[in-house]
Amino acid sequence: MERMFKAVMLGGTGSGKTSLRNYFLYNNHTGQYTPTTNSDFVSTYITRDNGDMIAVQIWDTSECKPDMLTTQSLLQDADGIMLVYDSSSKTSLHALEKHLSAVAAVNRARQSTLPVVLVLTKCDLRADIEQHAECERAREFCLSRLEVDNIQCIVTSARTGLGVALAFQTIAEMCHSQWHDSMATPDASDRLPKVRPSRHGDPIAYGEFELDTRSGAKTRKRGATTARRFRRVLRRLFCFA
Repeated sequence: MERMFKAVMLGGTGSGKTSLRNYFLYNNHTGQYTPTTNSDFVSTYITRDNGDMIAVQIWDTSECKPDMLTTQSLLQDADGIMLVYDSSSKTSLHALEKHLSAVAAVNRARQSTLPVVLVLTKCDLRADIEQHAECERAREFCLSRLEVDNIQCIVTSARTGLGVALAFQTIAEMCHSQWHDSMATPDASDRLPKVRPSRHGDPIAYGEFELDTRSGAKTRKRGATTARRFRRVLRRLFCFA
C-alpha cells in the first residue's frame, strides 16, 4: 500500500526554501532571488537507503501572509516539517519563531509530535566551525520553543548541493518511520480512513485490497475510494436516463 507524505517547508523570507527544493528536484541553482508569492507543492519520490521509494508532497510556503493561522491551516494534515534557516542572516533564525509557535499548536491539537528537521542554508558562505556553532545555536532555539527531545540539524547549500539530498531524504525517512510505528499499533488498520483528509491539494486515497481465494490475485474492493463511488453513481444516473 503506497502512502504519500506531506512535507512542509517553513522559513523566513529569503531563507532559501525555493532554491533548496529546486536544486533537489532539478539539480540547478539560478542564483536569482524571487520571492514566493503563493504556497505550492510538488509531488515526487525519494529513494531510501534500502532502495525503496517514498512518495512525498514537498510544500514551498509563502511569506506574503505569514500569520499563524495560515501556517496552522497548512500544517493540519502535514506529516513532517522542514524548518529552513539562512545561516548567513542574523534575523533569519528569529523569523522561525512564528512558525515554531504554529507547529507547537498543531502538535497540541493532534496530541502527537510532527517530525521536524532543521535545515541550515547557504552554508558555503561560512567556515565549518562556524557552521557547527550556528547549527547548535539554532537547535537550542527550536528545542526550547517546541519542547521536544531532539531535532536533527542538516547543513546545506543550494549553490554547491551540500546536504540537499540528505535533508529531503531525512524528512521522508522520519515521516515514513512515524507512520509505520503508528500502523504497528493494535487495530490500526480499523482506524485508517478510506481517503486521506487534506485541505490542500488532491485527497490521496488509500488502497484497500481483498484476496481472491480462487485465483490468489488481489482485487481492489468496490467503493474503496470516493472517486470510485462517484463514478458508480454517475453510471447509474446515465443508465436510468
